[in-house]
Amino acid sequence: MKLFATLPGELLSLMRSLGEAADSMNAKAYIIGAYPRSILVKEDCSDLEITVTGDCQKMVDYFVKNYALIKSKKVYSEGRYTFVPSPYNDGDFLRIAPARKDEKGGVGDIYSETLSRGFSIDALTISLSKNDFGTVIDPVGAADDIKIKSLRILHRDVFEQEPRFIFKAFYYISRYGLSWDHMTENLWRKALKNGVHLKLSSKEIDTEIKLIKKEKNGKDVLKLLEEYNV
Repeated sequence: MKLFATLPGELLSLMRSLGEAADSMNAKAYIIGAYPRSILVKEDCSDLEITVTGDCQKMVDYFVKNYALIKSKKVYSEGRYTFVPSPYNDGDFLRIAPARKDEKGGVGDIYSETLSRGFSIDALTISLSKNDFGTVIDPVGAADDIKIKSLRILHRDVFEQEPRFIFKAFYYISRYGLSWDHMTENLWRKALKNGVHLKLSSKEIDTEIKLIKKEKNGKDVLKLLEEYNV
């Protein structure tokens, strides 16, 4: 599966430069989540999320310093992510973060990162390193779920640990016309019955609703949420 085959030259150049920055710092870089998924479903996407194994901060510093097309060198951090201004679209950012550790707290690698995702369709990954540039990494079967339009959670306690994933699930169902994986459907129904989403503060709920309203299918998502009394 060659997901990079249809990318325009400017994006390929950016991807290679991110990989080279990581290689220079004895690290590895991968693009994960929304952008690899967008290639499969053939939609436009400006959400570039980069996972780094190794020293993420050194990789970011090297990239910002050496990639000439970045107009603004002003980066900022929020949570686990460092946001680097996009070299192509004003107002867009590259989200770069270190790979999350495994359940035992071991050193994070690309496999522990993919397994840490909430939904399988968020776990599709492509290597940016020079030696295996463009190689697809998919230990959880994300590509298959995207192709058959199935929403599947990767951990049984996703909704309990991250109640906002209730909103994200309905957003994905509506946007991509997905069907529920059997276990996923049972668990979200149980989560709703137990009022898991009510653990969110009013501010957190407002944030989720505002994000949904910004999307093209926002009205459809809100209608779906209303139908299920979320």
